[in-house]
Formats: sequence, C-alpha cells, structure tokens
Amino acid sequence: MSGPTPIASRAGAGPNPTPPERSPAGGDAARSLVERLGEALRDERVACLQWKGNWKRNRWMSGEGDIDLLVDRPAEARFRSVVTTLGFQRADPPPASAIAGIESYFGLDPVTGRLIHVHAHYRLVIGGIWRTVYRLPIETPLLASAVQGTVFRVPAAEFELITFAARMVQRYSTIDTLRRRQPGWLKGIQGELDALLAKTDRARLEQLLATHLPCLDVPFIDACIASLRPGYRRWARIALRHELHRRLRPHARRPPLTVTVTRVLRWFVTLGGRLDLWTEGRKHLAHGGTVVALVGGDGAGKSTCVRELRQWLSDEFAIMTAHLGRPPRSLLTLAVGAVFKVAGAMGVCAVTDAERLRARGYLAALRDVCTARDRHRLYVKARQFALRGGVALCERYPIPQNRELSGPQLDAFADQLERTRWGRRLIAIEAAYYKKILLPDLLIVLLVDPEVAVRRKTDEPADYVRQRGELVWSVDWSATGARIVDAGQPLADVVADLKAILWQEL
Repeated sequence: MSGPTPIASRAGAGPNPTPPERSPAGGDAARSLVERLGEALRDERVACLQWKGNWKRNRWMSGEGDIDLLVDRPAEARFRSVVTTLGFQRADPPPASAIAGIESYFGLDPVTGRLIHVHAHYRLVIGGIWRTVYRLPIETPLLASAVQGTVFRVPAAEFELITFAARMVQRYSTIDTLRRRQPGWLKGIQGELDALLAKTDRARLEQLLATHLPCLDVPFIDACIASLRPGYRRWARIALRHELHRRLRPHARRPPLTVTVTRVLRWFVTLGGRLDLWTEGRKHLAHGGTVVALVGGDGAGKSTCVRELRQWLSDEFAIMTAHLGRPPRSLLTLAVGAVFKVAGAMGVCAVTDAERLRARGYLAALRDVCTARDRHRLYVKARQFALRGGVALCERYPIPQNRELSGPQLDAFADQLERTRWGRRLIAIEAAYYKKILLPDLLIVLLVDPEVAVRRKTDEPADYVRQRGELVWSVDWSATGARIVDAGQPLADVVADLKAILWQEL
C-alpha cells in the first residue's frame, strides 16, 4: 500500500522520525526531568530550596506528588528562565483561587510520560485555597540554612520541623472531630515526623524561633508535635488549630466567600468528589487555551487517544472533549429526524443516497443541514472553552482535507437540489455553517495504513473501513501545518508521541 511516510513532526518541516522527547537512550532524554531541573538550578546558582515534601522523594520524582520550591525573590527571573528552558509551562488557577506569591509550572517528563508539577513559592505560605492561609515570614533565614539534598537544596531540619508542625495543625478538621475519628492522613506522617525529630537540635530550634518567629515558641511547637500522635484528644486538636490562628493572625488570609460557596456547591454536584462533573477551579495555561483536532481514518485510534490525553491532563487542567462527527443533537435535529424516519417508513421521501441522486430529498437535505448546525454549535462551544483558557480535544473536526468524513453532504446531491430555490437555499445554509468552522489551533493527523485499519476495525465492513482510511492516507499533508503521528505503532508509543507534540504546542 503506497502512501506518505508517517512521522511524528510538523508536516513539511522535514523528516523527524521521533520527537526530541523520545530520542534514543542517552543524554538528557534518558534522565528524569526532575533531575535535570535540580542540576540546572544548581548550575545557574538560583537561590531556592525544596521546603517541604523531602520525605516523599519517590512520589515527586515520579510525578505523583508536587515539588514545592521556595525561591528567593531576586532570583525570580533566573528561576523562570531555567524552568522555561526545560519546557515547563506556567499554569494559573482561577483568580478567586490564586494565592499571592505562588506560581505553578508543569513539565512533561519523557522518562515517565507524566507531568511534573512545581510550585514556586516567592513567599512561604502554608495552607490551601479552601482554608485560611498563613505566611511564615522566615524566607531569608530559611534560604540561608539550605544544604544540598539528593536533588534540590533543603532547609535545616529545625526550620523544616517548624513548617511541618504548623502545616499539619492547620489541617485539623472539625468534621473529623464530629465524626469521632482520627484524621485520615495522621498515620502516614509518622515516619516523616520521627525523621525530622531525630535530625532536630532542640537548642537550635529554640534559638531560631526566638530570633525569627517568636510568635511560635518551643512549648507551642511541642504541643503541635504531641497532637500529631495517634490517641491525642480530638477536641484538643481543634483548640490547637485555633491557637495557631491566633498566633499567626497578622499573617493570615481567609478564603474569599466566593471560594467557600464554590467549594460547597462542588461538593454537592460531584457527590463529595465521586463524580468528575466540575471543571471550574482547574488550572489554565498562562498564555491561553487551545483547540486541538485529532483527525484520522477509521481504526486510527482517535477516540482512544482522546480518552488517554483527557485522562492525562484533566486532573490539573480544564479539558473538554468534542466529537464533531457525532455532535449532540438539538431539539430541531431530533424533530426533523423523527419526521424523516416516519416519512421514510411511509415511502414518501428519498432515504438512501441512490434515491437522493434521482429525486430531490428535501427532508434528508434538511437533516444534513441540522447536522451542520449541530456541528457548528459544538465548534462554538469548543472555541469559547479555549478562549477561557481550557484545552478542547476534538475528533472528526471538519477541515478541507476530510470533507468526505465530516464535511458538507449536500454537494453530492446538488444536481437535484439546485433545480429549485428551496434546494439551493439548503445547500447555501449548510455551506455557510461549515465555512464558519475555522481551522483548529493544532491539527494532529493519526496516520495508519488502511490495511492495518481494516484488521483493527472488525465491527465494520472491510471495504467501508478501507475506503475511509484511504481518504486520510492519500492526502498530502505537507502544506497544512499538521503534526503527523504514525498511528500504526503500539498504543503506548502513539500516546507518548501525542503527549510530546501536545505539550510542545500548548
């Protein structure tokens, strides 16, 4: 079977069989993105440290957990230069959820295929968007205490114990207390707590608190640590949390009322987080959203790839999927379809393509116009979603190169329809809808040999699958700016190529 050579690169940009992120083993591509980040920060002498989470190295090295770095304000420009050079991209939460002094960066790790999430703290802030947050004004001495860790510089154990105790006490929940149970996270922190206590010098701890954070003295830190042990009185934990707030009140910020209301609504809508029905509050890439179109013949794996990409991104980013080949049908479309079925059953209208070539099938043509309208409505929804900063992953996106798959249908019956004003009007309306569907921001073509597609797509007639595959396989994509992916590879390799391309283009 003849056809273009599938490559994972921008069409027309020259051969590039594998993207840079999947180049052969050796060099940077064989090393973790986290390791390269730590090395680059050292080489550029960026004053920063990993102020929490050092105990969970396996989690943040693999991308399962976040990396929290405290960055010296004068080093901000160099830090941003380092992360940008490594392919990290800044992502912002909704304005109401933003915490001043904290930025989020995401980078694709070629080793694991996961996104690495880095929190850059320019102010030492503890707490999350749903709770009262506190600033601990000890950034300068904390940075001065840093020593080199396995990947990043880390603070002195005494400082780490102070921030750990304050963070954990701040997490105490009245709901847990009312339910008469220990906090669910309490058991998992015992190893980290024991390790910090073993490394802490008590005299040094007392000196640091007296010098840099006198509102938190040693007896209070001792009480915080004691409360982190199983068996501590439940209501005493809540009292301790209130005492922490009293001591840090000058450095506190309660969440806005809108955030609190949103949290309650989100809990009800998602049944306590069991349903993924809420995208508000997820991050958006700082430079804006993107409409991504994945096109390909039957058997190319479009739906599977869209599902994999959505699963990869949706935990952190606002993602929508849109199948423009099968858009949600409006009430008008449903009504026209019902009339068409009844008329067809009664034999009073043209139904098959052969019948429409011989007679003016107005009802069938009206149904095609309704489909064009539904596709345009879904297109508008995807565009508006991207305008708000989200990523819209689209299948069967109408483009000039795949008109037969998801484009205007009435041109094939123009000989009959153009004989009447009503027929010409229907053709014009359909064409107008498709004309308003502009090219996507990113076009990715999943290219697979039609014979391979036939072997994959066993639930459809072979000739049908082969014909639709040829429509994509035979196109010269070199002038379209599309990114071509060899969809004949194993699924894991196809998804890896798609992740690399998508992250680079986003």
